[in-house]
Amino acid sequence: MNPNAADDLARLSGPVLSFRENHSAERLLCALQELWRAPDLQSIARIAARAARELTGADGASFVLRDGELCHYVQEDAISSLWQGRRFPMSSCLSGWVMQHRSPAVVDDIALDPRIPSEVYRPTFVRSMAMVPVHARAPLGAIGCYWGSARVATAHEVALLQALADGTAVAMENIVLRECVEKAQARMSELDAATRDLAERCGALADSQRQNDALNELLAHDLRSPAAGILLTARVRLRDQDLPERERRRWSRVLCSAELIQRTAMNLLDTSSRRLGTLVPRLEEIDLTALLEEVAEILEPFAASRGQRIELRPGAPRSCRLRADGGLLRRVLQNLVDNALRHGPALGAVYVEARRLDAPWVEVVVRDEGPGIPVHLRDHIFDRYARLDGQDAGLSSVGRGLGLTFCKLAVEAHGGRIEVRDNEGGGSCFCVLLPA
Repeated sequence: MNPNAADDLARLSGPVLSFRENHSAERLLCALQELWRAPDLQSIARIAARAARELTGADGASFVLRDGELCHYVQEDAISSLWQGRRFPMSSCLSGWVMQHRSPAVVDDIALDPRIPSEVYRPTFVRSMAMVPVHARAPLGAIGCYWGSARVATAHEVALLQALADGTAVAMENIVLRECVEKAQARMSELDAATRDLAERCGALADSQRQNDALNELLAHDLRSPAAGILLTARVRLRDQDLPERERRRWSRVLCSAELIQRTAMNLLDTSSRRLGTLVPRLEEIDLTALLEEVAEILEPFAASRGQRIELRPGAPRSCRLRADGGLLRRVLQNLVDNALRHGPALGAVYVEARRLDAPWVEVVVRDEGPGIPVHLRDHIFDRYARLDGQDAGLSSVGRGLGLTFCKLAVEAHGGRIEVRDNEGGGSCFCVLLPA
């Protein structure tokens, strides 16, 4: 060749190669934009296979996904059908080799490359090929190009394929992220709906509670008025020194029943949700021993009617004084002793003891000889309207509805606590701890 002609050819080939590279870069950019807009994996596979063929001028291209230890040929773009939809072991195809080694592969003659299963390729037009991994660090698949004649893919073509594969990996991750976001949005919508429903239910419950509180207060008022009249009448009758013994016992029972009605009405008011947290004791110095004697005297007629007795056991100095709300504490003790009498056996006894502990605590203990309260029921015994059935322990509807609830509220309002403990010899043991 004429040297001058060779120089002219070299000068002309430079612009041609530059044009092809620019065109390839533009096509790659378009393909990447399509990939990142793709709505699903099938669209990604179709775009990637078509772009791979166009970028390299190949006779065919395949998009392969890893499926465990298999290579799944998901999509083809070729002059004739190859292996779309089929699966091959990773150890017996070039796409598997590429994924396992995380590296591109170029084959100029499939008949001479041991990585190529000749029996699979013999019926096809394929003679040369190039394959690159999708997501090189942890391959998800591969993109391959095929030629019907002997050909060696250039470094530029392999670089284009790898750039396409890298963009494809990003697009696949975008699909996964998009699905996660959509699921999260759907879950958020469900949670929003559930939150609105819960708010509506809470509102309805609050309305119902307000109505219930209003009804409770009305009921308490309607109970207190007649109970006060009955109490006054019973006390006047019992002051009559000439009252026959039979009549005295009858009026004593009336007095106990009226006191129970009045105490229940007060419990109903004090445990109303409108008053929860507003039960403020009016503290004064009181004699706890004298208060216990007063409670025992009040409940003695009721105990006698059941053949029971109330025993005040020594455990504190004769006069045990503390600062407390006398009215609230009297009702606490009445509720506890009354509850012990009602759930203790006929002809049995209720034992009441007050003792001073290490400063600054005073403890009041009320024991009975009834069936006792199992450990698994003790956490609920102070709940509002709790009536805990315990047939397995011989119990029959333990609790007085609101009495024990009031006891807990009143004791805690004093800065103390109330609890149920094990009672040696059986029965229930209620312990009240109060700051002295």
